[in-house]
Amino acid sequence: MDRRVWIKQVVFIGGAILIMPACAQDEGALYVSLKNIAINSNDEKLLSEITETIIPETTIQGAKSLNLHQFVLKMFDDCYDPKHQDIIVSGLQQFDGFAKRFAGDQFAALNENQKLEVLRTVAQNKRLNNDLKYFLNETRLWTIRGFSTSKYVLTKINPYEMVPGRFHGCITINKTHL
Repeated sequence: MDRRVWIKQVVFIGGAILIMPACAQDEGALYVSLKNIAINSNDEKLLSEITETIIPETTIQGAKSLNLHQFVLKMFDDCYDPKHQDIIVSGLQQFDGFAKRFAGDQFAALNENQKLEVLRTVAQNKRLNNDLKYFLNETRLWTIRGFSTSKYVLTKINPYEMVPGRFHGCITINKTHL
């Protein structure tokens, strides 16, 4: 065997071995890396549905298309202490069960009106589990903040201008401006 051919084959096999783990798709893997919170892909999908219900897609992009659930997860993972992270994970895991008891089906299978009613019930019911209410309040807070500070909103809907804004040098001043 020629030495050059042998070296090429070793390089190709080595490259294939390095690339192979990246090609394997894990169905249960999350799309955002979390260090402190342990959730699965079903929990991520549920959070995606909840954020989409909070900011639905209309003529503007909604929470799913902006991947706001990933932003919310990252904020939960990075900005909360372990005690509050446990409360949030507990509330997320209880949410689908509450939707089944209240509306008769999993949250993702409900129509938009039923989803809104589930969210309203959790937010307004004083007898509910505090973990569930805390989770929904924090999810709503971070979803709205993520949407209002997203690149899409700040460039397409409400373009940002540096302070002091535009300079209008030649403006006729009359008594109505004073």
